[in-house]
Amino acid sequence: MIQLYDNPLSPYARKVRLALYEKGIPFELHEIMTESQRNELLAVNPRAEVPALVDDAITVYDSSLICAYLEDRYPEVPLLPTDPAQRVRCRQLERLSDGPIDAVGILVFISKMVRPELEQQFPELAAKVTAAVGEVYDLLDRELSGRAFLAGDSFSIAEAAILPHVGVLAFVGYPIDASRPNLAAWLERMNERESVQRDSADAVAGWEKSQTIADPLFDNHHLHWRDHRIESLIRVGLGHWLMDELDQDRGFLPPSIGDL
Repeated sequence: MIQLYDNPLSPYARKVRLALYEKGIPFELHEIMTESQRNELLAVNPRAEVPALVDDAITVYDSSLICAYLEDRYPEVPLLPTDPAQRVRCRQLERLSDGPIDAVGILVFISKMVRPELEQQFPELAAKVTAAVGEVYDLLDRELSGRAFLAGDSFSIAEAAILPHVGVLAFVGYPIDASRPNLAAWLERMNERESVQRDSADAVAGWEKSQTIADPLFDNHHLHWRDHRIESLIRVGLGHWLMDELDQDRGFLPPSIGDL
């Protein structure tokens, strides 16, 4: 049976869970919730990031590669459109979700939940974050114009990638209103799916569990920074703040290539 190493709060892990639920593939879950479990995670992913998947002798990490592997290995319920144009559209939207959209989600996570004091230290931050969320919503609303799904005519990896981000943004104070009718209707339809309801229940249970953990994997004062997330901080004027965090050992970067 497939072994999935994940954290229920990670949008990348949620993407993979949605894919597994949609495909109806059974799996054994290994929740990596605490810092003391980091070595367990390193054993299957040298970047110490969730998710990681083990299928017999095959180990795959990086959510996009995991989903691509699942599509190749278990094609019975396809999550990529068959039409080449829609197929590449799906992959482009997944890339957009894993990059710029995730970066906006991190800005919200930091400014609203992890370090709310930053909004006092940087008076323009709240407006910049709100504007960034609005740009994400506007883009997705345009992409959904005249469409029931983001790519093709059924649930795809694009949905699995984007849904966790949009759901969290709406939950933490950025509701989708009537000014984005296509996005609002899509989210309502997606929330009716069994796979989405299962994943949402996982995320809620994970959040509640995380509040009782003394040594969480995602330590609010020792955050994991990489590529697009770093770029997003620079864009809103938090580049110097990030450098200070790293200098004070209050954050860390992925391992160098020599450690992989």
